[in-house]
Amino acid sequence: MKYYLTFFLSFYLAASTFAQNSNIDSLKNALNIPAGEPRIKVLLELCWQYRFINADTARQFGLKALELAKNANLEVVQAEALTYIGVTHESQGNYSEALTFELEALTLRKKIGDDSKTAKTLNDIGIIHDERGDYQKSLEYYYEARRIFERLNDPKSIAMVISNIGIVLKAQKEYVKVVGYYHEALTIYKKLNNKFGIAACDANLGSVYYFLEKYDSSLYYSLKGTKEFEEQNIRQFLSMTLCNVGMAYDKIGREDEAMNYLMRAQKINEEYGNKKEIAEVLVDMAGINRRTGNLSLASSNVERGLAIARKIGASEQTLMARKELSELKAARGDFKGAFEEHQLYVSYKDSVFQEQKSKQIAELQTRYEIEKKESAIQLLTQENELKDFHLLRTEFIVVLLAFLLIGLIGFGYLWRNRIKLKQQAELESTRSQLKDAQLGAVIISQEEERRRFAADLHDGMGQMISALRLNLSHEPVQKTKVDEAVDILNEMNVEIRKIAFNLMPQVLMNSGLTEALTEFANRINRTGKVQVSVQAFDINQQMSSTQKIALYRICQEWVNNILKYSNANKISLQLVQHADELVTIIEDNGKGFDKSALTCGQGNGWKNINSRLGLIKGNIEIDSVPGNQGTTVVITVPEEKIAA
Repeated sequence: MKYYLTFFLSFYLAASTFAQNSNIDSLKNALNIPAGEPRIKVLLELCWQYRFINADTARQFGLKALELAKNANLEVVQAEALTYIGVTHESQGNYSEALTFELEALTLRKKIGDDSKTAKTLNDIGIIHDERGDYQKSLEYYYEARRIFERLNDPKSIAMVISNIGIVLKAQKEYVKVVGYYHEALTIYKKLNNKFGIAACDANLGSVYYFLEKYDSSLYYSLKGTKEFEEQNIRQFLSMTLCNVGMAYDKIGREDEAMNYLMRAQKINEEYGNKKEIAEVLVDMAGINRRTGNLSLASSNVERGLAIARKIGASEQTLMARKELSELKAARGDFKGAFEEHQLYVSYKDSVFQEQKSKQIAELQTRYEIEKKESAIQLLTQENELKDFHLLRTEFIVVLLAFLLIGLIGFGYLWRNRIKLKQQAELESTRSQLKDAQLGAVIISQEEERRRFAADLHDGMGQMISALRLNLSHEPVQKTKVDEAVDILNEMNVEIRKIAFNLMPQVLMNSGLTEALTEFANRINRTGKVQVSVQAFDINQQMSSTQKIALYRICQEWVNNILKYSNANKISLQLVQHADELVTIIEDNGKGFDKSALTCGQGNGWKNINSRLGLIKGNIEIDSVPGNQGTTVVITVPEEKIAA
């Protein structure tokens, strides 16, 4: 038992949940449908369903599907049928036939441009070359497939190819590296919850640990893979894991259990017609028979194994059988026969080595001839390229000059268009300035009129009321009447002052915005119903009168709205001067409101606020939610619009 069974991963073995679960009888009934693509796909599904049961039957369905697909010129379905047929041949050890069908499928895949299935076909061809012992070609196909899968970011298929590369490395006795590859693939399959991939990696780990002589680990993973394949009803590979378990049991001296598992594996191999594995297991069983003293049965098994191996041209199994025959004859005391059989073993081994060597020499010669032809072609190509270079250079100069001319024309057009756009921008700017000037003139005119009216009320009416108060305050006028008149006149004086303050507070022009807002707040605070606070930080004292008035009127209008509608009892005004802007924040603890009501309202308050903001290029943001308490207003004015 010098060779330990393993198996490869192909995407076909883990695909098509429908093929795993659908009923064969229902598929056969579906063959009654009219000819066409649906019927071809049913044939393919039957081919797929039978691949684990009877490869010959599966191939009949596949060949029929291929014939119909060719007649209907369905290249995608045709490639699928070729691949399925190749799988059935590969599973029986018919490697030449399998390679023929798979290569034809690869040509079609590339023509169609399906990168994913092209890579999967490359993987299948790598499996066939590996099973034939051509490891170099196998790795070439595997790595080409892996590059495509990595470009497509297909982790499941990447894991599949990693596992198969590990198998090739195992054949080259790189066992430690192989363990790393299998565990890498197993990690990916576990993340994807791919049960077949997990089972395959467990089975392959059981195989490689056997070669590392870690038989307990080999037995653990092989039994694990066996259980997983049984649960998934994958009989083709179940035979391999059963054989692996038997080999591991044999190594730890439990021959009865080893023989039991090998016989189970052999039964499945014979049902499926897998000739290579049949020969392999027969030789392994012969070894156990010999060591347990059953030489007659050992002789029968090894002779059968040798006959099958020679018939299918399985060189590795033929060598194993020859060596086992030599040891068997020695166990019987037939040392001459043992020696002769050993000579045959050595001779056959040398012939296999020589054949491989000749094959390698032929490949090297072929490569030399190809490289020689390629060198001649390359030299001729360089000469032609040199001749073409001069022509291309002349054409390039002409094209370059044409492009330069087009570029100059385009540049002229763009320059002219730019000047036109600049003129339009200047015109729009002038119009905007005129509009702003008109708006400013209207507002300034209104404010001047209010200022004059306030001065008249304050200076004219105030002096007259004061004189009246003095006249009425002297005898002989009755004291009670005079007192009443004085009180009335005092109230009139207060009211007139209020009117004058609302029209144009003198403190605004004389002392500044902060002081005016503070006096405005104090007037409200005297009522005792609402508490208004004013805070200012680093306010620019060089603020223009237009700016002062606009900001004061905006704050005044908003606070009046709070008093009318919000039921607030606390209002806060904060003015903060930054390097590039002045920020005014007004907060209250009243009820929130729907901001859309501002634009839908009939009053002029909101319109006045926006007009004044437009004059000073300001911006306003309102944070208020209906049903919530509190509203915050933030007014921002750029610094360049603040300075005098």
